[in-house]
Amino acid sequence: MRQADVEEAMRALQRARDAAERARAGREQAVAARAALAARMQRLNAVSARTAGRLGQRDQYRAGLRAQLESADERDGATARALRDATSALAAAQAEVERALRARDAAEAQRDADDKAVARKRERRAQAAIDDRWRPPRRR
Repeated sequence: MRQADVEEAMRALQRARDAAERARAGREQAVAARAALAARMQRLNAVSARTAGRLGQRDQYRAGLRAQLESADERDGATARALRDATSALAAAQAEVERALRARDAAEAQRDADDKAVARKRERRAQAAIDDRWRPPRRR
């Protein structure tokens, strides 16, 4: 595998890490917003309304908070899915980098083995040339 493929896999891994970090930050924000809305709802439920006007205002405010809370729940679910998708994309990118590195290492090992084979062949040819050259007959 070419070095360019390894570098591209590394860039894809970095992009996946960045996307996972953004998804994690979005999830944290959604959970914090949901918790803040839940706390506001609890404070609203703890206070009693003494007049009919206050009771109506509180019910209207509670309905608005419920709508916001449902919206926050939807955002929370969406960010959880986005985080899960980003995490799986990160795992896939890591696997791709590992595959690219293994392929590069295998290619380097094969190149080294080929170089050794060529060197041995050259050495055998040189030795055969030395062994095959003409020599004067030995004197007795």
